[in-house]
Amino acid sequence: MTEAPNTAPDPYPSMGPGDPGAEAPRGSLAMTLAGERVWLLPERALWWPAAGTLFVADVHLGKAASFRALGQPVPSGTTADNLSRLSRLVDGTRARRLVVLGDLLHAAAAQQAQVLDPVHRWRQRHAALDCVLIRGNHDSRAGDPPPALRFAIEDEPWRGGLGPFAACHHPLRVDGAHVLAGHLHPAVTLRGRAHEYHRLPCFCESEGLMILPAFGAFTGTTLDGLPRDARCHAIGGGAVWAAPERAPGRGPASG
Repeated sequence: MTEAPNTAPDPYPSMGPGDPGAEAPRGSLAMTLAGERVWLLPERALWWPAAGTLFVADVHLGKAASFRALGQPVPSGTTADNLSRLSRLVDGTRARRLVVLGDLLHAAAAQQAQVLDPVHRWRQRHAALDCVLIRGNHDSRAGDPPPALRFAIEDEPWRGGLGPFAACHHPLRVDGAHVLAGHLHPAVTLRGRAHEYHRLPCFCESEGLMILPAFGAFTGTTLDGLPRDARCHAIGGGAVWAAPERAPGRGPASG
């Protein structure tokens, strides 16, 4: 069940873990999943305030560095941007736990100082944060993050302390649980009267399943492979909002 997006001027007003009276962050979309109140955030994250838990998917740290290692001219600074946005979320929500729904690192090339040194500094800044990584397909190739980063590494589906939820990377169905997943980098296409179109990242909601948009700044999106009964909540203009109905995707996709 969804509610109208909050447009309060303060992005994180009076917020704290487990605070039932806290207002929704600016631009967020409040809804009830499996009996729990959660907020879809325009920063491409899902916030579960009762448990003090923040969920993100598909961060893909080191993706740009991996492309540059192949001699391809892609932008630099994406790791710093990703970590800065993540810090703003953690600080703003005062989250106690961060769950990454797969693909924290993009490839083995991310296991180098220019990528990992900023991540170590980020972890030191958020030393009290409980961090969990659900292994995704890119994590399997990149290798687990160094132990010094203090991420608990789990295989999907993971239900440790998540109540009615199961944390996955791939959009699986888990009996008796509402799955939070990533992997697909979902998006919707908006079309104008002059035949123009624009693609926006989105949250993709289906029965017993919520697929999060890719958090990483240097990631693609897809219209394909989404559940046919999907309800899409687009991210645009600093807010999350119900997108127009879209045609079903053309088949499976991977991120």
